[in-house]
Amino acid sequence: MTHDVSPTDTAARNISGRVIGRDLGQKSIIVTGAAGGIGSCVARFFAAAGASIMLADIRATEAEKLANALVADGRRAASVAVDIVDPDSARHMIAATIKAFGSIDVLVNCAAIDAPRGRAWELDDQHWRRIIDADLNGSWWCTKSVIPHMIERKSGRIIFIGSIAARKGSSSTSVAYNAAKAGLHGLTFGLAKQLEPYGILVNTVDPGATGNTGEPMTAEEVAEASALFPLGLGGPEPIAHACLYLAGETGSWVSGTILNVSGGRWHG
Repeated sequence: MTHDVSPTDTAARNISGRVIGRDLGQKSIIVTGAAGGIGSCVARFFAAAGASIMLADIRATEAEKLANALVADGRRAASVAVDIVDPDSARHMIAATIKAFGSIDVLVNCAAIDAPRGRAWELDDQHWRRIIDADLNGSWWCTKSVIPHMIERKSGRIIFIGSIAARKGSSSTSVAYNAAKAGLHGLTFGLAKQLEPYGILVNTVDPGATGNTGEPMTAEEVAEASALFPLGLGGPEPIAHACLYLAGETGSWVSGTILNVSGGRWHG
């Protein structure tokens, strides 16, 4: 017999059997890129754990629809339009969240352009700037905007969604994407060192291929990924599990870490 499961049903449990994330009921969380495959899954998992969720995305209509659906399901959610490459827009997102929920406990930086294709010698200047801006600078603007609030409260969690592309090259993936995601690693290490004295923990989750949650994969790429990922294509749920772990009391002793959630694609 099979049955449908909710994010709460599938949430990871610790050794005592308690659902990880249950301590998030009084937390306020921003998820950027919340209209996307990974972002929407992360937002649903946090909402199911009882947190107040601000769904932020440049696709404002899609983010609003998901927020309305969560509210209709008895969750606490709101939405805000954000263009992460615009510092003023990032600051507006922070202000809107504080106005809606009173505070911000967690920022999950999901918004990005998914692994574009292209060989290094064929990339034009606009491509490089666009990918670095969206996949590195955008996360920085959002993070920079929330840091003063978290320092004032002496508490906070900042989570970046990276990629195994930070550590592994590809014959088809743009090197701009490799560089941007590797930049998130450096940002994680530097911020963690500077922010830990203020009770703010900074970490990155590095997924492998999750399937068609972003840039559609060709049949050949799916076949290749299935062979390269010993645990298979996990979809966005393992990423959401990892974010729940880092955001709750379970992650209270984890800082400056790159969490490998790649289905065995790389080890370390």
